[in-house]
Amino acid sequence: MTSSIQVSPIQVSPVAVTIVAVLSVIALLLWLLHVSMLDSLTGSDAAGNGMAQGFAAIAIILLWGLLALIALIAFVKGDMPGWAAVAAAVLIPVSGLVTFGVLGLMTEPQLAPYRWPLVIPAAMPPLVIAFCLWALLPGTHTYVPAPLAGGAAWGLVLLLCVAYLPMQRARDAAHAREAADLAKYEAALNAVPAGAPLWALTPFLDTRNYVKLDEVLARIRALPDRQAEAETMLARGDFPLAYLGRFDLDATPSLCEKARAQLRGRAAALTLAAPETKPFSDIAMEVDGAVAALRWLIDYDCAAMPEAEAWETMAKGYRDPRYAIYELRDLKDAKRLGRALYEDPEKFSQLTPRAHLKAWLKFADDQSTRTPAIAGAAKLDHRTADAIEILATDEFVARVLTENIGRLDLDPTPALCRAGLDNLRKQFAAVYRPKPDDPRPYDQLIGQLGRGDQFNALIWFASRGCDAGDALSEAAMLIKAYQLSPDGGLMLGRIEMLRKK
Repeated sequence: MTSSIQVSPIQVSPVAVTIVAVLSVIALLLWLLHVSMLDSLTGSDAAGNGMAQGFAAIAIILLWGLLALIALIAFVKGDMPGWAAVAAAVLIPVSGLVTFGVLGLMTEPQLAPYRWPLVIPAAMPPLVIAFCLWALLPGTHTYVPAPLAGGAAWGLVLLLCVAYLPMQRARDAAHAREAADLAKYEAALNAVPAGAPLWALTPFLDTRNYVKLDEVLARIRALPDRQAEAETMLARGDFPLAYLGRFDLDATPSLCEKARAQLRGRAAALTLAAPETKPFSDIAMEVDGAVAALRWLIDYDCAAMPEAEAWETMAKGYRDPRYAIYELRDLKDAKRLGRALYEDPEKFSQLTPRAHLKAWLKFADDQSTRTPAIAGAAKLDHRTADAIEILATDEFVARVLTENIGRLDLDPTPALCRAGLDNLRKQFAAVYRPKPDDPRPYDQLIGQLGRGDQFNALIWFASRGCDAGDALSEAAMLIKAYQLSPDGGLMLGRIEMLRKK
């Protein structure tokens, strides 16, 4: 007579299963987030990329902490073999360290092994969670025995950890190749003589090394004949259009016409005989360069809107066009013509009588251009209308205007009086007023106002017939709230004298 002993499966607490299920859902949501973050570490500027990498690191810490907690509960409350528990204790922290290595690799996805490292953090958390749920559900052990469940889960985790090593070697090799290429690049760049023409330097713009790119741009901007040489290249059709606005050139009529001609020629050359036979990606970089050139030309009063339309029409002939076509569409707006030239020119030499007053005031803080900038601004026939607009809309430029208002020969119209006094009262209202038991020196008041030019501006308005009574009273009360100094007493006396008139 034989007898058999049946071993009942371990009874797992439903509470433990529920807790792990909830933690698993949270972990999976965090897993989706952290994979997405790892895949988008380089889509911003340096500061934005740094923040993205920091948040990705935090996500890794939180996710792997959750995985460790889930595994611990599964071991204590579930039916997890001892050897599998040892594997979990070793491989969960090791895989976390490997994922930090992947974070480093994903900061340069343009280099080998490109985006393949993302497979590692994408696969490991689901494997860990699946095994832990298996341990907490003994009923599944009949269908998936422990050697198969544990061997598959931890074997794959181990394999993924080991797979990181050749990926890191591939990245090291890519860095070595880049270093060798950079050495060749530097040798060739250093071999270009100081007096070389513009076209001898433009080939060196083709580099991903931003330090070297800035060095090349600095050399180009220092070329005394860069304007004439740029026009020569544009006439030949071999100028790098993406850099048209970065060579410190002037948008003269001659340069404008030559640039438009090259743009027309390239648009015609890229136009497809049969629409949508090629993807937009084939021309994406060249379209971006054309957009940059067109933006600079149009902003500096070069009427290249027909060329923008030609590039838009050409780009629409390719499959899956990108956002650049919308930029090209916007560049056709005639209202944009001359915007930078008249409102925010890069150089003092680009100012014209048509430029807005704020464009002239932009150069009033530079000692080398202050005097001619103020003198030129005082001759603008639209200076008073521009001043009214500035006082109502631009707080920063309004301060520069306030500082120089007595030198701009403005017409104290009712509209200017109203805009100027409203602006001054807003500035006065924003200043801290000391309490009687907290006396402050007059110098602190001046420091809060910048240099105190607001009081001189108020006196200018009041002495030219503007109804400045309320503003004068507010200024007097503000000065009295501080301990008077000789300068403060003198300013208060001037303001009180105007109040009595």
